[in-house]
Amino acid sequence: MSKQKIIILALVSCVLLLAAPLSISYKQRHSMSVAPSFTVGDASLPRHVLIATQGSTFKDALVNGIVSYLKPRGAYVNVIDVSALPSIHEDEWTAMVVIHTWEFGKPQHDAMAFVERLQDKSKLIDVTTSGSGQQVISGIDAISAASVMRDEPGPLGAVTARLDALLQVGTADGTNPH
Repeated sequence: MSKQKIIILALVSCVLLLAAPLSISYKQRHSMSVAPSFTVGDASLPRHVLIATQGSTFKDALVNGIVSYLKPRGAYVNVIDVSALPSIHEDEWTAMVVIHTWEFGKPQHDAMAFVERLQDKSKLIDVTTSGSGQQVISGIDAISAASVMRDEPGPLGAVTARLDALLQVGTADGTNPH
């Protein structure tokens, strides 16, 4: 092997050896935890809302806000981790909220696969969090936000407005809270 090839091989090896720990460190620091699954309301209610999310302080606060908003509106709510999306059948849901982070320059893989297989994307409310707050899955109407707690009311308001349009409901007692 020539001296030039050995030098190039050595440089490439050094770059790979340095990049691997940085990549692992980045993934550990920025990866989301698994979100706990729970349901709210009675499954016999006519409107069903799925919320698929990842665990983080910002996403947990957003989910809690959505659930609190839906409780008086007569909707059954099922909250799952995004990793459970492969088992979801869209025809069982009136509205589907998918809250996920942007990982290594692309959407979380379970969220992206779910969006790609949806037949009726009009029932989808996609919320993407990213460092810049600007990333979204192309081709769908999405909400983008940075995971900043002081900004949480903005995405919550956008999600609840879209839920109102999809569910076309007032409160459980039939009154319109607006």
